[in-house]
Amino acid sequence: MSTFGGLHIGTSAIHAAQRGLDVTGQNIANSATPGYSRQRVDLEAIGGPGVPAFWSKYDGTGEGVKITGVSRLTDSFLVARANNANANLGNIQEQQKTMAAMERIVGEPSDTGLQKKLAQMWNAFGGAGNSPTVADQAPRAQALERTKDAAGQLNLMASSLETQWQDTGSEVVANVNDVNTMAKDVARLNDAIRNNNIAKVPSNELLDQRDLLISKIADLTGATVRPAEQDQNSPFNSQSVDVFIGGTKLVDGVKANLLTVNDPNAGTYPDSGDPQPVTVQWDTTASSDPHVGNANSGDSGIASGRISGQLKGMNETIPNYMAKFDDIAAKLAETVNSQQAQGFTVEGEAGADLLVAADGGAVTARNIRVPQDAVANSIAVSTGDINGTPAALDGNNARAMSRHIADVGGTDATYKAMVVELGVQAQSVNRNVDVQANVVMKAEDARDSVSGVSLNEEMTNLVQFQHSFSAAAKYVGVIDQTLDTLINMVR
Repeated sequence: MSTFGGLHIGTSAIHAAQRGLDVTGQNIANSATPGYSRQRVDLEAIGGPGVPAFWSKYDGTGEGVKITGVSRLTDSFLVARANNANANLGNIQEQQKTMAAMERIVGEPSDTGLQKKLAQMWNAFGGAGNSPTVADQAPRAQALERTKDAAGQLNLMASSLETQWQDTGSEVVANVNDVNTMAKDVARLNDAIRNNNIAKVPSNELLDQRDLLISKIADLTGATVRPAEQDQNSPFNSQSVDVFIGGTKLVDGVKANLLTVNDPNAGTYPDSGDPQPVTVQWDTTASSDPHVGNANSGDSGIASGRISGQLKGMNETIPNYMAKFDDIAAKLAETVNSQQAQGFTVEGEAGADLLVAADGGAVTARNIRVPQDAVANSIAVSTGDINGTPAALDGNNARAMSRHIADVGGTDATYKAMVVELGVQAQSVNRNVDVQANVVMKAEDARDSVSGVSLNEEMTNLVQFQHSFSAAAKYVGVIDQTLDTLINMVR
């Protein structure tokens, strides 16, 4: 190699060090950018000429360094594992939110919960039985008001549960809309990345944006990713990916197949108390957007992610507990009305139903109430004789009513069993969340160990490239001095 060739080696070294500093600066600048994958400058030593010449000979010293590109450091397997772990965590966290809402609605143990109000009702009946005189109306009025309180608490619990069901439905719709928007963005990024590859333009930042969107889609739906099938007639790798929900493509290359929420209840909890299952299906509506397709139909089959957890709350957890509330209300009405029918009021009238359905149908937690025409003297405080005629004001029937607080399998026992079941289920879900959170942490740590930016490592690289630049500049200076000496030798 000629002495002038040293200048070429020095120049390539300066360019390589400068490029290394630029990439290191990019990593440092984006150390806190969500979804950013650290980059590395790829260098390759330049060897001797591949074709021999008659009047020159390669001396084996090489011709410097060449920049072959900038690599984006990521591991698709670790990314997929982190996405899957986050999807499972999102699913359980939505179940946890539903159970937490259930615990707030029940609110036990509490001085204002149903258990306390049932106890106050039964005790008030006992007080009415202890003072069954016509003149002393206050104990009977208190029993009536406590009965209204118990019915009102059931109404409130059912209404709150219905609101939770509707709110969850709104979240499902919002999340499905987010998935559709992100799916279209992924399709557009696939298109942009393909075009960059044709033009031989780096797409590292576009790939980061796409991976971040896919991770968010996976968190909501449990989606997975596969490399798109390459056109065998195409000479380049498009780097496009397909996004799948189950075995069906949400993103197919440069087109997105959208989702829609199928809600037979039109977003309102039905009066029957038996909502039809809400599902997420493929949207077959035609679109003028070139990045939107409608190749799929039927149920989307979302089995993981936050949307799956929300659908479970709407279709299983909330209706299940609404049915339990209804059962408690029906059992309470049956117990009170049956005991009422066995007694007589202070006015000598047979006891009438004290708890009825507001709409005249079957008693549920949402419609249970005390009749509007009920008054304090509607309480059947006393028993009758063998012929069914009123007996003396003995208060026995009201005291018998109060003893229902201890019924095996009665309203109180049923409610307490439901509260215990709710607590056990909530604790189980909480434990599952803690376990899955540890799985997510380890999966993300493994992913970040490859693609995350370490400022300590970047500081080391910064010093290395800085010294490489200084050494290359010094090398060029030495070659310049050598050439100056050679030129001055002929003077």
